Amino acid sequence: MAEHHTLICTTANEKKAYSSELQFPVETEYARCIADLGRAGLLTPLPESRRLGVVGVDGNEYPLPTPEQVAVFFAQNREMVSTKFAQGFDRLELVPMAMPLPALMDRVRAAILQHNTDGTIFRARRFASDAPVPVRVHAEKQVWIWETLSQAIGADMLVYFPEASSGSPRGQTKREVIHNERLCAVPGWSVGLVETSSFLPGPGPGAGQTIGGRKQLEIGASPREYLRTLQTPPYAGETGRTMEEFLTRFLTQVETADTVSYDVADDNAFWCLGQYLKTSYAELVPTGRWIRDVGRVRLDMHRTGNKRCTKSWGASSTVRLPRVPHVSR
Repeated sequence: MAEHHTLICTTANEKKAYSSELQFPVETEYARCIADLGRAGLLTPLPESRRLGVVGVDGNEYPLPTPEQVAVFFAQNREMVSTKFAQGFDRLELVPMAMPLPALMDRVRAAILQHNTDGTIFRARRFASDAPVPVRVHAEKQVWIWETLSQAIGADMLVYFPEASSGSPRGQTKREVIHNERLCAVPGWSVGLVETSSFLPGPGPGAGQTIGGRKQLEIGASPREYLRTLQTPPYAGETGRTMEEFLTRFLTQVETADTVSYDVADDNAFWCLGQYLKTSYAELVPTGRWIRDVGRVRLDMHRTGNKRCTKSWGASSTVRLPRVPHVSR
């Protein structure tokens, strides 16, 4: 309770001091995020904390970040926010990183089935003027996952946020990440900035724009190439995205826009650069995509240097706002 009081006090002071510097529409974006998460069915009443949130992979409650907390993170990271906002990161994203991936998959599966029953599930539209085109949905398996990936998730073997997908990347497990204040500013929740894009994950080869000195990531590179790019100065503060983010975004697009995302037939499949698995035979990065001909989401993995799929695969990044410890003066 004392910690929450400190956050509220800090918010009042810092918002007053920095409101003229922060151009980001924090309150509006926070309201949109909460509405989207609620519509996606990702928020549940937590009996112990008596707040909305999620039950994590460890069985503990992870309440939703409050607007006061989010305002603090923006104020404390105002220089990075200013830089990244100027580079096109204009969308707030709250992701329940603590939520078990199988539970997220179940929610995606249920949403696809319900929208199919209602006749309200369509292809992603590149332009607003495009006519809606219904998609077929597989009758038995709406979300397919490779057994090796499923086993790695169950055993908590995935490395989160590797520095490079080769050799022995430094990273953390899911259970470590959800308590790392630099990655989850509020326990269990990533508070981040992303680029707005109605057609995911991003522009095709040669179509990326340079905004604020940073060129947008284009479809067509291997995971290893993307990770090397993210380590260069224009991309400072950015990390790859995870399956939690892939599934959350896919789900909210279905529930708020009646569309499926990351369609490989549109050259729009997605590398989950925020995760990595090293096996005895290969170094692998998860990937997520919608398979139009089959009518389902497919989650599997490919080698980090894979060039065979790059024509149809892309990636995007998240600027995660860390929690800066409060220092008494």
